[in-house]
Amino acid sequence: MDNIIEKKPSKIVISISVLLIIIKSYLAYIKSRGEIGYVIGFVFTLPFVIIFLSSIFKVYRNWNSRWIIVLNTMLVIFLTNLGNLLPSV
Repeated sequence: MDNIIEKKPSKIVISISVLLIIIKSYLAYIKSRGEIGYVIGFVFTLPFVIIFLSSIFKVYRNWNSRWIIVLNTMLVIFLTNLGNLLPSV
């Protein structure tokens, strides 16, 4: 059981997550016209809340699970915002 807790995330998951965070931060910065508080709240609040709620379960208390949660959350947020940016037909 200790092996599950010590499991480390893959470099691909971390790289894609960080790339999505950077893109999302840039889009939020443009949308808010430079307000740093808005960017921090808009980009990081939801993933942290989801990580906090999932940490209730012992299975999700490792870094691999947390990075996968960040990746999935940022992917959903990014796709949602991308849909909002596209012009309606």
